[in-house]
This record gives sequence, C-alpha cells and structure tokens, in this order.
Amino acid sequence: AGAALDALVGRTFSADELVKALNLMTIHFETDSATISADSMAILTKAASVIKAAPAGTRIEVGGHTDNTGDAAANLTPPRDRAAAVVTQLVKDGVDPGNLTSQGYGQDKPVADNNTEDGRAKNRRMEFTVLR
Repeated sequence: AGAALDALVGRTFSADELVKALNLMTIHFETDSATISADSMAILTKAASVIKAAPAGTRIEVGGHTDNTGDAAANLTPPRDRAAAVVTQLVKDGVDPGNLTSQGYGQDKPVADNNTEDGRAKNRRMEFTVLR
C-alpha cells in the first residue's frame, strides 16, 4: 500500500487510481475498539498526503465492513465507528472533511467466504470508494 501511494506522489492521478491504492491498505484497530492501532498511523498519514493532492472535487467514502460472526444488527456498530475513526484521523492529518464521508456496512458486503478464518479476516476491512 505504501508503495502504491508513493507511486501517486508528484504526478497527476485519477480518483479511481487513488482509491485503488487506498484499498491496498490494511488498517488495524485495538481489539473490540474503534481506536486505530499505532502501527496503522504512518500509512494513514501517507494516505492523507496523497488524498490532499487528489483531483479537485474528489469525494471518498470510507466504508467499514466485518465478517458474519455474531448478531447482524450488532455487527453494524463496530465497522461504522471504525470508518468514522479513519475519517477523523485523515481530517486530523489535513484532509478537507468535505472530501470524506464514512459508512458502516457490517457484514452485508463480504468479499470472501465467511466459512473460513482467512475469508472472515478479508471481510473485516475498510474499503474506499469514489463518490460520483
């Protein structure tokens, strides 16, 4: 993810190229919390610097997702809070808050099989999307 973000620095890039690079990031959180772990702060700082150089008018949604472990209704809150925490951190790092929004999707948009630990791990993610 760091290399993909670095590749955008100093050149003109599209919003789609930006979210493709952002989606390579793995953002970690403290257990059972929306607190971003210290090891993820550097990549978010780098992401903020690249987002600030995005084409004018670029709006990005940070979507929080989880696996299907537990109650579906209860699974909406942690990803929503974590997505909001990512937006808050990016704003602290200088991104215009009008260019970002957050949304919690819970377990409704899996990208992998929830029947395996590897699949569940892939489903617990932040996903960046360009808002058109």
